[in-house]
Amino acid sequence: MKKMLLALLSLLQLNVFAQITLDAGTFPSAGDTLRFAIDDTPDGINPATPPGGSTFWDFSSLNVVNTTEVVYRSANQGMNAAAFPGADLVVINQGGETYFNKTTSRFENLGYAGEDPAGFSLDVTARFQPALVERRNPTSFFDINNSTAALSLVFPTDQPPLDSIFGSLPVDIDSMRVRITTDRLDVVDGWGNCAIPGGNYPVLRQKRTEYRNTSIDVYVNLGFFGQWIDLSTLIGGGGGGGLGNFIGTDTLVSYRFLSNTEKEEIAVATMSNDLSTVETVRFKDLTTTPSFEPAGFAAATIQAYPNPAVEWVRFDCTNLPQDEYTIKIYNIIGKVIWKENYSMAGNKSVRLELEDFKKGTYLYSLVDSKGNTLSTKRLVILKP
Repeated sequence: MKKMLLALLSLLQLNVFAQITLDAGTFPSAGDTLRFAIDDTPDGINPATPPGGSTFWDFSSLNVVNTTEVVYRSANQGMNAAAFPGADLVVINQGGETYFNKTTSRFENLGYAGEDPAGFSLDVTARFQPALVERRNPTSFFDINNSTAALSLVFPTDQPPLDSIFGSLPVDIDSMRVRITTDRLDVVDGWGNCAIPGGNYPVLRQKRTEYRNTSIDVYVNLGFFGQWIDLSTLIGGGGGGGLGNFIGTDTLVSYRFLSNTEKEEIAVATMSNDLSTVETVRFKDLTTTPSFEPAGFAAATIQAYPNPAVEWVRFDCTNLPQDEYTIKIYNIIGKVIWKENYSMAGNKSVRLELEDFKKGTYLYSLVDSKGNTLSTKRLVILKP
């Protein structure tokens, strides 16, 4: 009997600290909602243990300071899908849309359309060249992978806020180009078990070191021709209306704890550059149970009336859970030209006067507080 108990305990121990391999089953698919909790003041945890196996990372003391969801949809549900040929998936939030490609061996970030990541309050469409690899199949202990991807964002300088920066200069600067190069090193340097609030999972630990270099060029008109000039050569890393603050290389280090049964990362610990401090941890949210809609529950919708519209349009919103919502109107190329926030519940109607709109075809959307687009439809505006 004693031998049987010892054998059983040995089997359980091997199972707890089993070395795993991740495959394409952990890649997100259309219809997946990945739920995360965030602790932005983590204390008493150590994700940066020495490399190796049979390690137990105890993150069960983490607190749920905030929660978030990442909803993956078919790429054709995005407003900017045509700009990302080959995309399979899109994540839509209030800032914009991120497109992904999924193969049997890679899950890749193709790029982004929406508010510019440089913070100039301008709309952009930017593709990674080449695509930025997020996950790989297979992923095993001591895999080492390096990837480099670049984004190039071009902005005209005759619109706010850039006109205030460049308008007073003695040279004619036509455009500004922001170049962001990401150099990413992923090393799977550990395996074991990771405990988070509500669960315990066999994991691989992947250390991700990312170097993001940002350069800014300006296109200077020189009579009959022009040329791109690196802004750092003009401002020496400072000045430039504050643009010098964007130039340079940032280093991001994180430890990612990956399961072969869950699509969410079990935990992602973002570190200080010297690895001495855990700055924030995002982890799989097991603290709440996803609610399911009972049979017969009607989804939230939005409908424009009249459509076509001439002088005004009314947006009728129905079946709304209590939340903060945004109604957006896009032009034919997907740029947001009007939006307004509303606190709504149940059924609500919003009237919009159209004197500032031109004749044409538009799209309108209803977006919830988490950035999920609940419905997108077409609006036609006629003018006498």
